[in-house]
Amino acid sequence: MKQTILSLKALACLLFLHQNVNAQVLHTENFNVIVDTSKVVKGNFSPSFRFRNLKEDLLELGNTADVSIRFRNHAFTVANRIEYSVLGNDNILSGGFLYLEYVNLHNKKIAFEPFFQMHWNENRGLDKKYAGGINLRWRALIKKSTGLYIGIGSLYEFERWNYSGVPDDLLPQDQSSVKKDRFRGTSYLSFKQKFGDLFDLDISGYYQPSFSSPFKDYRLASSIELTYNFNKYLGLRLLYQNIYDSTPLVPIDKLYNDVNFGITISF
Repeated sequence: MKQTILSLKALACLLFLHQNVNAQVLHTENFNVIVDTSKVVKGNFSPSFRFRNLKEDLLELGNTADVSIRFRNHAFTVANRIEYSVLGNDNILSGGFLYLEYVNLHNKKIAFEPFFQMHWNENRGLDKKYAGGINLRWRALIKKSTGLYIGIGSLYEFERWNYSGVPDDLLPQDQSSVKKDRFRGTSYLSFKQKFGDLFDLDISGYYQPSFSSPFKDYRLASSIELTYNFNKYLGLRLLYQNIYDSTPLVPIDKLYNDVNFGITISF
């Protein structure tokens, strides 16, 4: 009963904090927090500080939260982020995301992952993105301290972009919002490793081609996360993520880098 009440409180907190997201590829493997599936509830809260090289220098304070709840052989994950940024001389609320995922754990090797996500990033010009789909997840290797996961599936996405992240010399005369919806393939490779009680390593890579032109219209992304654990509740996290979009809808850099250094609070 106590664990159920904790679960409901954590979910309510996430939904209350939700504001609107990161970039086109959401690094979802960072949210799969039930690796040791004996736990009923597990989650992370990660306040952070970031510096990014966009159109102008960007300083950002943010918080990422994710909670996974397991009921017998069913696992539900909710993750969200809010960001407050200083871009040049302007203070803005730059974005966030909401991510929902269900995993069926009946089979120890294979699982289906239906998911939904919405996100936005004012600094890059991503006004809104909605996406939903399903992955087939293969637990290729599961040991006490090591996990290797492979996923493949598809998603449907809708994006609306403006020109707030485009350099002035590349701005077109017509600056109307650009919209596009399409189906994409999805695939990922995820490796998780614990080094005793002190360090956690999480490495993942993603490939998302469009079905209409998979070799010209695609996205690549990767993530490397290293966490030093002071104890089982508090850690220090260094996270590097990148996204490469071969055909962005507006003329922004194809390669997007993100370095995040912050505290992780776990339960």
